[in-house]
Amino acid sequence: MSFVTFSYILCLFAMHTFFASYYMSVISVPESLFGQTEWIIGLIVGIMGITGMFTRPVVGVLLDANFSKKLFLIIGAIGVGISFLGYSSTNNLFVIGALRLLQGTATAMFTTTLSVVVSEYVPTTKRGMGLGIFQSSSALSQVYAALFAVWLINNFSLEAGFTASALFAFLAGIFALFLKIDYNKAYSKGFDFRNAQWISKHGLYPFLIFTSQTLTFGAIIAFLPSISQARDLGNPGIFYTVLALTMLVVRSLSGYLSDLIGRKLVIVPALICSTFALLLIAFSETQIILVLASVFYGIGFASVQVVGFATLIDTTPVQYHGSGLATYTNAWDVGGLLGGLVIGVIIEFFNFTSAFLFCACLPMFALIFLRKIKLN
Repeated sequence: MSFVTFSYILCLFAMHTFFASYYMSVISVPESLFGQTEWIIGLIVGIMGITGMFTRPVVGVLLDANFSKKLFLIIGAIGVGISFLGYSSTNNLFVIGALRLLQGTATAMFTTTLSVVVSEYVPTTKRGMGLGIFQSSSALSQVYAALFAVWLINNFSLEAGFTASALFAFLAGIFALFLKIDYNKAYSKGFDFRNAQWISKHGLYPFLIFTSQTLTFGAIIAFLPSISQARDLGNPGIFYTVLALTMLVVRSLSGYLSDLIGRKLVIVPALICSTFALLLIAFSETQIILVLASVFYGIGFASVQVVGFATLIDTTPVQYHGSGLATYTNAWDVGGLLGGLVIGVIIEFFNFTSAFLFCACLPMFALIFLRKIKLN
């Protein structure tokens, strides 16, 4: 694998530690909101997507225009670390909301930029596999991050969980410091905001497909702890651990398969797997069913994420990778915001089952957009 350079390996470590901090917050942030109504939890958990939705297009355009990738990575890591330290020192909902906005901005800067950087290290013929391994580095953090957060909270304190999250984020910034980064100019005659691709025409359909996954993931992040408690399904950290193990294998495998047989032949069955998993969650009454759902959801989500990423790079000129990936990764913010908020409202008026039946329909709608993507 000729693309496995020192900088590529640093990207893996940066991605891993950054998402370790995030997946620890999957437990700690909802835990800090215990006792609030479901729609408040959904709003606070999902609100970080608001700033990300506006930050990513700006970051993407500036990356196309040759602004410093390394600077964005450092600012992003520091911003996320500060937000976690802030969570540990307040119970005020307005302050927590403000910190979620900071976390959303910083996360958008870091993840968008790192995705652009790593895509430059991987050759076309091994793109699926290379990007799959990159995404697997974040899945590896899922294996232990949620359980580690539960252990810290139960044996020490909620503040200890947030502090550990901050340290992981700062470590990601340190790895980013040593990356060797090349530059490409999209605007050879000078940067002009009027010509900028704020919404990438190349990234729109991959974005819509991936959003069908992130909306449901946002719902799971916000409400799986509540479902587990209401239905006596055990420690929700088990779900995330099994999900992580599945994604760890599937991300690399799905990327490799897409290099061999084509992107669409991997994405279609992946969307079907996601729908099946969400149906299982909707009707789960035992922990075994919930674990089975995590396996199928991991297969679906991981495959769509990786192969959608590769599809975007396939169809986007290299000088516009910044704006293209900004549009694509904005799916995280849209899903994080609307997944928690909309599903929270459905739960408030109906129940958990109805909410996840709605979620199960979303991957099937994504097939419409997949047909519109033209690949060589």
